[in-house]
Order: sequence, then structure tokens, then C-alpha cells
Amino acid sequence: MLKKLLLGTLITLVSLYVIFQIAYIATSRPFFCAKCHEVAKYVSSWQVSAHKTIGCLDCHQPRGELGKFHAKARGLNYVFQHFCKKYTIPSRAIISEQNCIGCHLGDNASYPDTIHLKNTPAINHYQTIKQSKSCLECHRESGHKVDIYLSPELKGAKS
Repeated sequence: MLKKLLLGTLITLVSLYVIFQIAYIATSRPFFCAKCHEVAKYVSSWQVSAHKTIGCLDCHQPRGELGKFHAKARGLNYVFQHFCKKYTIPSRAIISEQNCIGCHLGDNASYPDTIHLKNTPAINHYQTIKQSKSCLECHRESGHKVDIYLSPELKGAKS
């Protein structure tokens, strides 16, 4: 009896995980995000950026399997906000800078042609990372323009 229960539980968990992975892949494309979320202008801006071949979640998701769950839970919240008309523009996007660093150090095999971090006389990326400075201090609009929905008088405002 216990073996059947354990086997049933294992099969259920594996099945749920497979279903999650399929749903994750199906809902992780930029154009899927733009259908329900108020990010259409950001997707258009992304299409002409240096990162146009990189998906949203490559930057906006923490690394690992738990990062996938985190991103999709956040996504469900955005969908709920969208349908209830309770969203704000601009919403606060999460940038996982470990993804930036990992990709630009060459750790992401999915993007073999990525420009690798270099130290130059003008900027020492090693020191910048060591000092825990944000990539966004210099590269804020690398993936797409930001604050697209803000009016000109609010563009310089800090939140």
C-alpha cells in the first residue's frame, strides 16, 4: 500500500513538473508577454535592441528552477492585474544581474556569440562587479528603452 502511494505521488509530481515545463516554454516568449501585459512598447523597443535575440526571462528571471517558478508566479500576478484593470504603468521589472554577468562571461551556452566582458583603461568590469555595482548604472537601456510610458516631466524622477 505504501509503495503504491509513494509511486502515485512520484508520478503525480513528475507529471506536474512536465506540465509546468511545457507551460513555461509556451508562455515565455516576448510576444506572449505583450498580449496580456502592458509591455507592448517595451517589446517593440526590444526588437531593435542589441538583445533582440534574447527572451524576456533571460534577463527578467532569477536563475535556476526556482527562478522559473518565481517568474511565472509574478506573471500570474501581472495577468490578474491586467484583467482586473489594477495595474500601474510603468510596472517595476526585475532584472537578474547574475544573468547579465553569466551571459557576458560566456557561461550561457545558448548564446555563444555574446560579447564578453573586457577590462579597458576606461572601465574595469572586474572592479565594478567586485564593488557590487549594478550593470544598469551604465547599461540601463541595453535590452530596451526604459520608462517609455513616463511623461517628460517624470523622466528624471527617482523612485
